[in-house]
Amino acid sequence: MMTNLEDFQLRPLNDSNLKIVLQWRNSNEIKTYMYTDHPIKWSEHYQWYEQVVSDPQRKVLLLNYKERPLGLVDFRNIDHKNSRCYWGFYIGEAAAPKGSGTIMGILALDKMFTTVGIHKVCAEVIHTNYRSVKYHKKLGFETEGRFVNHLWKDKQYVDIISMALFADKWKKVRIELLTDLKGGL
Repeated sequence: MMTNLEDFQLRPLNDSNLKIVLQWRNSNEIKTYMYTDHPIKWSEHYQWYEQVVSDPQRKVLLLNYKERPLGLVDFRNIDHKNSRCYWGFYIGEAAAPKGSGTIMGILALDKMFTTVGIHKVCAEVIHTNYRSVKYHKKLGFETEGRFVNHLWKDKQYVDIISMALFADKWKKVRIELLTDLKGGL
């Protein structure tokens, strides 16, 4: 069965999606690589949601496949003066179609670079999250630095890898990713 890019959409997070997002945030697969490592209670999760929807420097979007939520993209610290932002993301559904992560990246980065007009998207990746580093490189991100012993997680300090992608590079990488997707779908 083929997966079509048109079957995927990014939609703003709303309160009807909160239960599934909390399940994802508390799953070991996601929590292992988040800055937060304690079990998130409903009250804390709802408070996070209220902050997200009221923050003009933030956009939190759900990736849907044929109306089924698969993952989340979080753009924060959207700085129009300096034309940059930070992002985080995850695919929460284990049964997501092959290529969902790449499609999520394409849709999300298109939105920020084309629709919002951002010049630079920044990422911070826990150094042991090799899959995320590889994913970022696939999307065209380059390593800008390393914050040593930057985060206290799981009773130890961990390093954070700083990565970034610029709009001009995204234009080129996007074409390659779409070509690869069409060949692999």
